[in-house]
Amino acid sequence: MASRSRKVSLVVVGRALKPHGLQGWIRLEVLSENPHRFTPGNSFILEGREKGERLLLEKVGEDRVGLKAKFLGIDSRQDAERIAGRTLFVTPEETGEPPPYRLWEHQVLGLEVRTRDGCVLGQVVEVMETGANDVLVVEGEGEYLIPAIAQVIKGVDRESGVITIEPLPGLLEL
Repeated sequence: MASRSRKVSLVVVGRALKPHGLQGWIRLEVLSENPHRFTPGNSFILEGREKGERLLLEKVGEDRVGLKAKFLGIDSRQDAERIAGRTLFVTPEETGEPPPYRLWEHQVLGLEVRTRDGCVLGQVVEVMETGANDVLVVEGEGEYLIPAIAQVIKGVDRESGVITIEPLPGLLEL
C-alpha cells in the first residue's frame, strides 16, 4: 500500500484480522519485513486512532494459521472484535533500519529519479511489489516503471533526495 504524497506520516505494518478465543487475542496479518516488529512491548497506532492512544503488544504467539497477538487492555472477544479489520501503523522513525542494500518503501516515496547523465524523470509515487523485484512508479513528464534492481539503480542519496539510474535499453520509451 503506497502513498502518492512526498511526506509519509505513518507506515502500515499489519492488520488486525479477527478475534481468536475469548480472552482478547486477535489474528494478525503481518505487513512488515522487520522481524522484530511484533515483539511484546512494541506499540502500534490503530487505524482511527491516529491522533490518540496506542496499542501496546502484550503477548504474541503462532499457530498453524499464522500470528496472533494480545494487546494490553484488549481483554475479551468483544474488545478484539472492535479492532478487527483495522490497520496497524508505526511512525517512519519507528521502522528501524532496513536490511543491508535495501530501503523501506516510505524511504523512497517522493525521491527524484534521474539518469546518470542528469535527465530528471520525476518522483517516485509508488512502489509495486511484483514478486521478482520491486518496481518504482515514477511520475514526471510521463510515467515510468523502473525495476529496483542493481543493473538499473546506481545510487540512492536520501540526503539530497535523488535516485540515480542507468536505464536498460527501451526502459524509458513511452
